[in-house]
Amino acid sequence: MNPESKTGTVPLSIKKHAKGATKEAVAGYLFAAPAIIGFLVLTLYPMLASLFYSFHKITVMSGGQVMEWIGLDNFRYIFSNPGSEFKKSMTVTLVYAFINVALVIGFCLLVALLLNRKFLGRNMLRAVFFLPSVIPMLATTIVWQMLLQNQAKGGLVNWLLLQLNIPPIDFLTDPVHIFETLFIMSLWTCGGTIVVFIATLQDVPGELLEAIEMDGGNAWHKFRKVTYPTIKPVLFFQLIMCMMTSIQIYTQSVVLSRNGAPDRMTYFINVMIYDHSFVQVGMRGLASAEAWIVFLITMAITGILFYFQGALKKDDSMGTRKRVR
Repeated sequence: MNPESKTGTVPLSIKKHAKGATKEAVAGYLFAAPAIIGFLVLTLYPMLASLFYSFHKITVMSGGQVMEWIGLDNFRYIFSNPGSEFKKSMTVTLVYAFINVALVIGFCLLVALLLNRKFLGRNMLRAVFFLPSVIPMLATTIVWQMLLQNQAKGGLVNWLLLQLNIPPIDFLTDPVHIFETLFIMSLWTCGGTIVVFIATLQDVPGELLEAIEMDGGNAWHKFRKVTYPTIKPVLFFQLIMCMMTSIQIYTQSVVLSRNGAPDRMTYFINVMIYDHSFVQVGMRGLASAEAWIVFLITMAITGILFYFQGALKKDDSMGTRKRVR
């Protein structure tokens, strides 16, 4: 029997190991502390505060704000009042989000497939597509506004159109063209998604692609049988992230269309919530309720996407079993 066990003492090596593990744990907590504190102060606390505000009518006075408990009245007002802006704003946001997600995911995947091929200047093109995504959205939007505003204000694009004897286009005031502008801006700044897709395409098994080619398969067969199953998890993740980002659109609307102009066509949900919170007096409780409804709608859309992903996985597994049999 070990003599240390009789006396009840702990071996020195175990003490040193425990002391080292404690130091590592303390160091780990210290490194994680800024992120944890930031989450608690900047995310969790505002969420709980907005949930509390959503059940109150908040009146702003010279001495501060007065809160009156009204239960679910804010939520009832949003869904039952014909004059509520929530339904129209949410509809505009969802229409933009679904179209934007389809355009961004399709465009990024196509560009990634092209840039995954070997050709001269490939790395330079990758950098060109990625660079716009590192520029802050506010700066990008201001530049696009300067380029697309009417010729009288010095818009470069309309000036070039006039030089080519082409009538100028109201990019920022026409209800149709303003959406086209927003979609083009979204494609301009999606370089990060392209890089993620390119990195994922590196994991596609080359031997399987060669096998399909030897069997007489074309590019579509390669993509459907090998490439798509390999990149599907990352594709789904990017789909979720793009959907959330699209629903949260704010800066582009405020800078380009002046809070929803023309005719509130780009009065997105985040712009409306900001107006109700900080511009219009006495609507902070209503804005909190609107924010929570948007949160629940976003979670519902995410849940539906997860459901369809599970159904696709089930179909794939059943198809694999049939092929094995």
